[in-house]
Amino acid sequence: MLIGKKTVLLPFDEKYCDVVRKWVNQPEVRAGTGTKAPVSDSEHSIWYRNLMADPARCAFIIGSRVDQDATPVGLIGLNNMNLHSRSAEYWIYIGDTPNRRKGFGSDATFLLLEFAFNSLGLHRVYLQVMEDNLPALNLYRKLGFCEEGVAREHIFIRGGFMNMVQFSMLEKEFRALDP
Repeated sequence: MLIGKKTVLLPFDEKYCDVVRKWVNQPEVRAGTGTKAPVSDSEHSIWYRNLMADPARCAFIIGSRVDQDATPVGLIGLNNMNLHSRSAEYWIYIGDTPNRRKGFGSDATFLLLEFAFNSLGLHRVYLQVMEDNLPALNLYRKLGFCEEGVAREHIFIRGGFMNMVQFSMLEKEFRALDP
């Protein structure tokens, strides 16, 4: 368990699958993640098994520290971990609608970056975000991610092509942050 000011990061295990599937089936979460259609129980079970079996991926439940129960509010993780190049792709979503835009995302992101750089020994964490996801763009800029460029018309979603903005953070940039 990783403990922050507003959140705790808990290992993602099967007991959270129902709430995560509920989150990912919300239209606004699907729009943000690029998931085109609602996810069935069996599809979600396959995704979960694949996630847990893949050593190049990790995921954590974001729990709220506002209450005693660490109520789950979102999911965060790393994909494509390459320990030779010491890099990984970051992802996050706050699935619990009432808890969006309350600082849980930035606190959880800081915790995950701390884990990535301090525990995993990574050198670079990177991500892509749709150009119209203003809350995410603002979050990454606020946290000190460096904007690297734009993957033009990278994804086909909502009936058209969308640019993806690319960001990264290096270990030395993370160490220079003032939390």
